[in-house]
Amino acid sequence: YWLFMGLFSLHISLKKDYDKPSEVDYRLLNSGYRFLCSAARVKLHVTGTEKLPSDGQFLLVSNHLSRFDPMVQSMVLKERVLAFISKPSNFTIPIGRRYIKRCCYMPIDRENPRNALKTINRAADLISSDTMSVAVYPEGHRGTGTALQEFKPGCLKIAIKASCPIVVTTIYGTQNIHRHFVYFDILDVIEPGKAKTVELSGMIQTEMQEHLNKFTNGEA
Repeated sequence: YWLFMGLFSLHISLKKDYDKPSEVDYRLLNSGYRFLCSAARVKLHVTGTEKLPSDGQFLLVSNHLSRFDPMVQSMVLKERVLAFISKPSNFTIPIGRRYIKRCCYMPIDRENPRNALKTINRAADLISSDTMSVAVYPEGHRGTGTALQEFKPGCLKIAIKASCPIVVTTIYGTQNIHRHFVYFDILDVIEPGKAKTVELSGMIQTEMQEHLNKFTNGEA
């Protein structure tokens, strides 16, 4: 399987920024995600998919616990076509780096505001051109449990620039993937309007934290 995936990926240039994803490569990427999640014997619990916008693109925001997060989220929402904003080191992963490059995943340089803004603008363009939706982790780094880290509100500029809805989600269980139970919940869909990013960030973080607390309290 991985030999095929590796050989097939060689047609993808690592030096080119693609304007839209390849349908074939996107399906292969998600097949790889399914393979890895199946190998880990993940049991998925998904709620709230009926809340997704029926048409048009959106910005998905989520907490972040492990490298399995985008795999699960992309796999569940495979029919919507989703590109993730990711840390640069993920673009060095053998085989996978070519597929995520071809599927318009975007590295973000958090140490350089000018470069980070270029990524934000590119993400907004992908959404506003109706090419695909984009996913981002506002914490910027992986957490370890249900307590959210401080949000980086600047990433929400994507939704404001693209005039698109924000899909608020949480994920839980990927930090202990060997335990098999993973929960992906779509909580809300927010129209950003003219709200400031700091206000949006506070509102979203509160909603996500309240839901994640249910896992701590044994209510989920």
